[in-house]
Amino acid sequence: MSAGAASSPGPVPARGAPIHCIVLVKQVPDVSNIPEDAWDLDKGTLRRGMLESILNPLDLHAVTFARSITAARPGSRTVYLTMGPPQACDVLVDCMARAPGDGVLLTDRGFAGADTVATAYSLACAVRRIERDFFEGSRDYVIVAGMQSVDGDTAQVPPQIAQELEIEEIAYVTSPTVAPPFDVRRIGVGGTETVRPTRLPVMLTLTACSEPLYRSFHATRAARRVSIHEWSAASVQAAPERIGLRGSRTQVVQLFSPTASQERHCVFAHTPEELVALIEERYRQEPAHRVRPAGEAYVLGDRTPAYRGEFWVYIEREGDRIRDVSLALLGRARLLADPLGEAVGAVVTGAGLGGLGDELVAHGADRVYSIEHPLLRQPVPSIHAGVIAGIVRERKPQAMLFGATPLGRELAPRVAYASSCGLTADCTALEIGDLTKSGQTQVAILKQTRPALGGNIMATIVTRTSVTQMATVRPGVFAVPAGDPARVGEIVRLLPDLPPDAIGVEVVATEQIAATSSIRDAEVLVAGGRGLRSRAEFEALLRPLAANLGARLGAPSDVAASRMAVEDGYAGRDRQVGQTGQTVAPRVYVALGISGAVQHVSGMQQAGIVAAVNRDPRARIFDHADLGLVGDIAEIGPALIRAAEVTAHGGH
Repeated sequence: MSAGAASSPGPVPARGAPIHCIVLVKQVPDVSNIPEDAWDLDKGTLRRGMLESILNPLDLHAVTFARSITAARPGSRTVYLTMGPPQACDVLVDCMARAPGDGVLLTDRGFAGADTVATAYSLACAVRRIERDFFEGSRDYVIVAGMQSVDGDTAQVPPQIAQELEIEEIAYVTSPTVAPPFDVRRIGVGGTETVRPTRLPVMLTLTACSEPLYRSFHATRAARRVSIHEWSAASVQAAPERIGLRGSRTQVVQLFSPTASQERHCVFAHTPEELVALIEERYRQEPAHRVRPAGEAYVLGDRTPAYRGEFWVYIEREGDRIRDVSLALLGRARLLADPLGEAVGAVVTGAGLGGLGDELVAHGADRVYSIEHPLLRQPVPSIHAGVIAGIVRERKPQAMLFGATPLGRELAPRVAYASSCGLTADCTALEIGDLTKSGQTQVAILKQTRPALGGNIMATIVTRTSVTQMATVRPGVFAVPAGDPARVGEIVRLLPDLPPDAIGVEVVATEQIAATSSIRDAEVLVAGGRGLRSRAEFEALLRPLAANLGARLGAPSDVAASRMAVEDGYAGRDRQVGQTGQTVAPRVYVALGISGAVQHVSGMQQAGIVAAVNRDPRARIFDHADLGLVGDIAEIGPALIRAAEVTAHGGH
């Protein structure tokens, strides 16, 4: 246990008893308003100092959520915690102007250059001091944070803090209210879940779930008079070798702007008829299948690689079937491992493998590691992470890949932290290559490329000071390979010893997603957002438009929704596109009344042709669209349906 570590978590207090809150907040650049001269086009980098700094948008929801907890339990205390330079005090004042509390700024030159692992460790040390100094040793508190920050989009820091503190995390929380005995609603693996923590502390990470609290002039003046507590690394007993650049396990080796083929330059139509005509014109010109360039095959020769060992993939299951993202990653792992002469391993956790072993071997696995225990039936990341990290430390694979799904984004950060490994989130490219720096060459390392700053920049990252290189990969990035039933592999059963009280959360209710055809199968996808205003309008406009466009283009079509539209009941969770929904790559994606939040864009940016309709000409969705039309959906929608209609004579 780390220096200053507290006692074990305790039971949740009775109804009405105080529950304190630690709210993690972050100062981030405003990626929605990047000045043109902020780009260094020669270097392909962004001058972040030219961007205005704001409070991370999802952290606003964390502030609101924390207030709902403390207001319902008199005597509860709120502490806002951030890490950064002295000017980061501004975000603490912003929070305190919305809901009263204390502010703690963790600031030290030693924190510079920290990746998510070093950041999580530093913040966890501060949490331990807050527990001692503010809560007088009480463990009756929750840690609340936005699901991710817009500058990094990794969603890694909260689960890694939870791993360091040895507490549970409940991610993707959607409910802004907390009902006794302390239940929260969240986006789960199989649908919307009601989850009950059975002990505190617990980490809660939030999606955009409520109307944020607003500042008043008088509250802002009062907040500016509150003294901010400034703590150094030494004052929170942080080990110098675990903070900042020294404690980081990943390193950015290249930043570059998206290539011309990835950039979208929106052409605006003036009428619905013109928009439909432009969609059809581009559809006829676009290739039916967008094939990702394979690149040159890596040649190791007689050189000594920097890493040795198997390439592993964590396998996600949906009932009795394997999720496509896991099969796709097996195929990618096979391509990465073959030039190095290494084996591929598939890691499965649960109560048993069933009949899935042969399918995993057919799709590229040489060994299937089946980690079996009755408690592993429950999709609680903390317990799965512990057993996976154990076999990672024991068998030392050189790389491990996870799908960037809701489960993978919770699980992978904890596995990486528990096994002292680096992790790169939401990768869109993985390749084996060499890296020369300061005259030293690392041979055959895993180069991991991902978008950052809301997709405005790409970063290539490598692992440092880790035995295993780890990454999460977005669904839909790699294709599922054809299975080869003639392949032969080995099944390795592992039986961990787990205590009966290993899990600190309980799923008390689940609203299952209905089993329907996947929206990933559609070539033409029409998606609606909150701008459609009602479920009736969603159904009346989207389905006829999707049907007409599909018929016009001779392609299968379907409808989808943004997360906010799903939360408002316009569509089921199975139709949600985005970070907490599905990643899609149709040939045509039409976004109606969708603002263009980064969480949604991350799920549709692989689409071939993107057309957007929004009443706000400055909506961010137009930055990610090829074609656009400005106007009210209620007025434009019927005209779009008519424009896309195929006549009885087969004409347009």
